[in-house]
Amino acid sequence: MAGTFRPDFLLVRQHMRDANADFRNLLLGFKYGGLPSVNSLHSIYNFQDKPWVLIQIQKRLGKENFPLTEQNYYPNHKEMRKPITY
Repeated sequence: MAGTFRPDFLLVRQHMRDANADFRNLLLGFKYGGLPSVNSLHSIYNFQDKPWVLIQIQKRLGKENFPLTEQNYYPNHKEMRKPITY
């Protein structure tokens, strides 16, 4: 039987999603409840998809000021077998 508790503050140390679990519902609950946190819950939510965020930062600052390692997107593992053409 689950109980209820009200933490004083929150420290997030792991990703909200991985191969076996998805904790985004808890993050939204903490945000909705106004729970203070060491990390900004808003930034944790926005950084769930890091490649997307990093690309947006690079677009804003420019490639010279925010260089990234070149990335390739594959919609699934089968596409990774095809040679990359530029």
